[in-house]
Amino acid sequence: MKEGKARVELGDGLVQYMMVADETMRALWVADNPLVKALLQYDAYFRHDLWEHVSPKPTRAFILFLNAYQMFLGAARMALSGHPAAVFPLVRTALESASYGYLMEQQPALAEVWGNRHRSETDKRACRNAFTFDKAIKGLVYTGPDIYRLAKEAYESTIDYGAHPNLKGVFGHVSINEDRPDGMVAVIHTSLYGSGHHETIRGICACLDFSFVIIGIITLSGETVTTKLQDELHALNNIKEAAIAAYQSAR
Repeated sequence: MKEGKARVELGDGLVQYMMVADETMRALWVADNPLVKALLQYDAYFRHDLWEHVSPKPTRAFILFLNAYQMFLGAARMALSGHPAAVFPLVRTALESASYGYLMEQQPALAEVWGNRHRSETDKRACRNAFTFDKAIKGLVYTGPDIYRLAKEAYESTIDYGAHPNLKGVFGHVSINEDRPDGMVAVIHTSLYGSGHHETIRGICACLDFSFVIIGIITLSGETVTTKLQDELHALNNIKEAAIAAYQSAR
C-alpha cells in the first residue's frame, strides 16, 4: 500500500442508500415477521393505551412524552431500513425525553428550569445540573425498580452501540481485507444490512427492548401504579419475548 494514498468509494450515496433501505423495509413488511408484528403492537400501545396513565400536566412533560414517541418512530424506521447503528442515537433521545418528562411530573417546578435553558449561561448550567438521566429516573427506584434497572442498562448500551462514536458502535460494522492482489488494504464500513441479516434483526429487537423501557418510564410517571398498568406492562413484555422466541424457532 502506498503511504498516504487512499481511494474512497461511496457508490451512489444517498440515492443508493434510500433505495436499499426501502427494499429492506418492504421485504420485512411482506415477510410476516413476528418481530415486526410485535413492533406494530408496541406502536398501537404508544398511540392509545399509554395515555390513560399519563397526566396532561405539566404541559412540557406531556410534550416530552410525545417527543419520546416520535423518536421511537424514527428508531423503528432505521431498524426496518436495516441500519441498526442509527437506531441507538434515536432511542437514547427517546429515553432522555421520557425520563425528563417523568422528572417534571415528580417535580413540576423543574419544567420552568428546563424551559429557561436557552435564556442565559446561568440558566443553561441550572438546566444541565437538574436534568441528567440518573437524576431523572431516580424516582423509579421506588415506583418501578425493574424498569429502573432496565433503564440504566438500556441507557449505557445506547452509548456503547451507536449514540456515541465508541469502538463497539463503530468497528462492529467495519471489516478489513489485507489480502488484495493490488497491495491495498480494503476497509469496509457497512451501514445497511439485508432484511434477514442478524444486524437488522438486532436493530428491531433493540427497538422493542428500548420501547418497553420508554413505555414503562412514561406510564409510571402517574400518581398511582394500578393493577391494570402492571398487567399491561406484563403483557407487553410477553409480546416481546414471544416474538423473539417465534423468530428463533422459525430459523
